[in-house]
Amino acid sequence: MLFRGLSATCVDMGLETRIDVVDGVEIDGAIFIEGSPTAGAAGILAVNYLREVFDAVLVGEIVSPHFPQISIIDDDGIASRPKLELYLVNVKGLKLLLLSRVFPVESNEGSYELASKLYQFLARHNVNEYLVLASGRVTGDGSVFVSTTSLDQSKALLDAGAKRSPSLETLPVDRVSGFLMLFFARDGKKVSMLFSDSASYIPDNLAARRLLEVVSRYLGIEVDFKALDTEIEKQARAMQEVEQLGLTGKRIVSDEKPSKEPFYIG
Repeated sequence: MLFRGLSATCVDMGLETRIDVVDGVEIDGAIFIEGSPTAGAAGILAVNYLREVFDAVLVGEIVSPHFPQISIIDDDGIASRPKLELYLVNVKGLKLLLLSRVFPVESNEGSYELASKLYQFLARHNVNEYLVLASGRVTGDGSVFVSTTSLDQSKALLDAGAKRSPSLETLPVDRVSGFLMLFFARDGKKVSMLFSDSASYIPDNLAARRLLEVVSRYLGIEVDFKALDTEIEKQARAMQEVEQLGLTGKRIVSDEKPSKEPFYIG
C-alpha cells in the first residue's frame, strides 16, 4: 500500500503533524464521521462498527508529535508511535470517511495544529459535512442528543430519532473536535454532533447502538446490528455478574496460579 505524504515540511518527518494518504483513492465529497474520545467511548465503538460491517478500506494515516508519547508494541514485537487511521466506506452511493480518535490531544496548540491540517486536507477533497459521534452522562435516560449549525440538518436528525441537546455546556467536546466544528461552521459547511447519553466510563456498546440507529436513519442506510447485539448481551451479563458479586459481598478466590508471571516494562 503506497502512501502519499502531506504537509512534509520538516527535515525530520517525525517532528510534524502529517497526513499520509493512499495513492489513487477517491474520497472527494465524502461525509466525514469522527468517533470522539469521550466517556463510554460510544462514538469510537460506532465508527469501528461501521468499518467492520461495510468492509472499510484504509485510505490514510495521521501522525503528530502532539500524540501521546508512548510506544505501541505489535504482535511481532515491533514498536511504533501512536497514529490515527482514516477509512473509506462506500454504501448506497454515499462515501463515508471514518476516523476513530481513541485519545485526546492535551495541548491547545497541538489540538489546533491537528484540527487545522485535518480541515485543510478535508477541504481539498470537498468534504463538506462533519458528523461527530460522542457519549457521556447528560440526563441519564439513554437518549441521543444533537447539536448542529443548520435548522434543516437539525430537523433531519430529530426526525432520525435524536433529541435537542439540553445545553452545549453539557457536551464534553475535546479541543480537536471543537476546532474542527468551528472551522466547518465558519465556512458554512454542515457540522453536527450526536451525543449518546451514557453513565458508563467503560465502553458502552448499547450507547453505540443508539448512535448508529440515528446515523443509519439520517443517512438512509441499513446497518446489520447482529454482531453488536451479541456484544451488548455479553456486556449486560458481565455487568449483572459484577453487580451480584457486589451485592452479596462475595470474593473471588482461586487456588490456580497464573500461567506465567506478569510482564512489566520499566
